[in-house]
Amino acid sequence: MIRKLVASILLIITLVIPSGCWDMREINEIGLVMAVGIDKSPRDPNLFLVTVQVANPQGSGSSGGEKQKNESQVWIANAEGKTIFDAIREIARFSSQRIMWAHNNIIVVGESLARDDITPVIDFFTHNHELRMKTWMAVTPLSAGDVVSSNVGMGNAPGRSITEVFRFQNLTGLGLPSDLLNVYHDFTSENNNLLISSLTLNEALTQAGLADISENIVEQIEVSGLAVFDKNRMLGYLTADEARGLSWFLGESPNLVISLPHPQNQNKSVAVEMNAVKAKIDSRLNQGAPEFTIEISGSGHISEEDTFSSLTINEFKSTLENLAEQQIAAEIRSSVSKVQKEYRSDVLRFGKTVHVQHKKEWNRDLKYRWAEIFPESEVEVVVKVSIESSTLNQVPLRNYKELANTNDQSQDK
Repeated sequence: MIRKLVASILLIITLVIPSGCWDMREINEIGLVMAVGIDKSPRDPNLFLVTVQVANPQGSGSSGGEKQKNESQVWIANAEGKTIFDAIREIARFSSQRIMWAHNNIIVVGESLARDDITPVIDFFTHNHELRMKTWMAVTPLSAGDVVSSNVGMGNAPGRSITEVFRFQNLTGLGLPSDLLNVYHDFTSENNNLLISSLTLNEALTQAGLADISENIVEQIEVSGLAVFDKNRMLGYLTADEARGLSWFLGESPNLVISLPHPQNQNKSVAVEMNAVKAKIDSRLNQGAPEFTIEISGSGHISEEDTFSSLTINEFKSTLENLAEQQIAAEIRSSVSKVQKEYRSDVLRFGKTVHVQHKKEWNRDLKYRWAEIFPESEVEVVVKVSIESSTLNQVPLRNYKELANTNDQSQDK
């Protein structure tokens, strides 16, 4: 009897209380931020200029699947404020949709703001409960608003296209992954300084083959290296080539292609794709001064050869292994030297290595003098490469006919 009474009461409560989400919003009532740019206001350096790229669900195209000319895939807006949050609320004043940050792909910071103090950007976006910590972060020598406003990429949403550029940068090694989580971790660490990928706009040719080429030149986003910081202020940039030198030991399993001079013809090249690259940084104390060894090991295969070689396969591989080891070591030394001697900022995580491997000495003395010690530390680079490709059994197509003619002439004689 009691069970039936309880069941009846629960049934009545269920029928009386309305179902559904009381604060539910339709998709056309929400503006999904795809990218955001933060600059110092050109009008007043004490103000922040925030530019947002918001997905436009109304601009997805006509019923036939073609994009209407008068409809844009995104809505661009910007506003100024004394704080970043203040500027964002200013955007809300003239937005017809509630701005939502959960799907933001990237935060772009203008150089003028990065050189002054990047703290407000990291502080605001790491405290934003809507934002994912895996959101990408980048610095640009241009206006961040210009980068965010550019209609770039192969997809419908430019902000999403910028994210894809970051996803595939490990193929070139011209930048390093700099998501909000890693940036926050390095920013709050007493040992690490920030390295944030740099973005710029470059001209690219699209729709090749059309008569009027000038109309098909568009701006495209490209990863252009790394921005180097000392604590909260940006010091300068590493070029794309210099960033590649750091990717060998700071990147996550870099899969890079290196072009080597042909062992028998310096005017020709051999392309070697590296894989299974592993890096290790060791430290030792020499009369109290830390010294470092960067060890790189990996295998590779030959993906392209410009000309025929008379060397045996083993001889050819051995020569290429030596050349690859020399080139990788030279790239690393050049990049490390610039960071140490020019910027004098430990973005290489050497301090972290000493802290872990020599904790007692680090806590007693080294951490207090690290700014003076780091630029003078000796760095040794050891590289071991193994070429495992067996494709050298094939003659390059450009030499195949020439070799065949030579063999025919030999048989005729």
